[in-house]
Amino acid sequence: MLRALSVENFRGLETFSMANLGRINLLVGTNNCGKTSILEAIHLLSTRGDASSLWSVLGRRGESLEGALSSRDDLEADICHLFHGHQLTPGKFFSIQGKNDALSEALVATIVEANDSGDSDRPNAAEIRQKALAFDDAEVGLPSRLALAIRWQRETIPIGEQLLLLSRQGGMRSSAAERATRRRGREDEDKPIQLITTASLTRHEVMRLFDDIVLGPEERVLVEALRIIEPTIERIAAIGSRQLYSLGARGGFVIICQGSTQRIPIGSMGDGIWRMLGIVLSLMRVPNGTLLVDEIDTGLHYTVLANMWKVVLETAKRLNVQVFATTHSRDCYESLAEISRPQVVDKNEVSIQRIERDRKEAVAYSEQEIVIAAESGIEVR
Repeated sequence: MLRALSVENFRGLETFSMANLGRINLLVGTNNCGKTSILEAIHLLSTRGDASSLWSVLGRRGESLEGALSSRDDLEADICHLFHGHQLTPGKFFSIQGKNDALSEALVATIVEANDSGDSDRPNAAEIRQKALAFDDAEVGLPSRLALAIRWQRETIPIGEQLLLLSRQGGMRSSAAERATRRRGREDEDKPIQLITTASLTRHEVMRLFDDIVLGPEERVLVEALRIIEPTIERIAAIGSRQLYSLGARGGFVIICQGSTQRIPIGSMGDGIWRMLGIVLSLMRVPNGTLLVDEIDTGLHYTVLANMWKVVLETAKRLNVQVFATTHSRDCYESLAEISRPQVVDKNEVSIQRIERDRKEAVAYSEQEIVIAAESGIEVR
């Protein structure tokens, strides 16, 4: 479980750190203070800078490279926005370091020159072209000025490195990310991670997650969670019809409520049902891993937030999942206080981390402090 995080030169965070992290961590703060960047940093750290993770981080924000020569099926992302200052120059880097109970691990991504041939600590052009994961073999020999060197280390010992040759425009192509991920493979010790954005999961993602729990004991847990929003729900089912599955962003599911045999499309039940469905399914997908949720209270009325937190905490404890979520809502953190305990023996369950623009450290509130703040009407956002 991640206990502390430090970030340097990533996104808008020049230097930043968080400590005293628990099982449930709620990040609060004003707009554009860096909450989403912190979720992205945790995502990249957990996946060890996997190229597909880099691509998804850029793609979610629509950071495409303007004027790129890529085809419609091979989009190109502008990686400069991963770096503080939005510039791609040799030597520019960002680092993400995490500490758990036993050790520290770090991800360091550095811009290097493809024609560098003198520095033994920096790969030269031949090494980059030999190891490059960015292009088809026929394209590797094309002149490229820059590459991205991604290094993973445990404590101070390097564990692995991959080199990603950038396009001549300084971007990363979608095909490059896919190829890099295939060649890298997955480490046995990589832990599962899931990120839910403010837009929630797509119907394809939800269908895939639902397939893993259907007709099992976790399906009952899911129905109980959905009853937080609509108490009359009795069953939920996926529809096999391709036509229905293709309709709308929230197609593919129906529910049955008490006293009725009519199947109701889940999309007609409102945003809260879909949000809760995605959160609970995602928790079940990442046992012994990490769940990241941006604006966790999106679509949820304040009256259901305490029950939502109860489900999240109980499921996270049972499956050994660590949760990081963001919010702007006072109702959201006060609802977290409702399920917290004023007298705490184990201080590793719940924390609030207040993120302030231009402040290098988050202000951490323990579970006991969260309860006191809520009871006293103290503002912690």
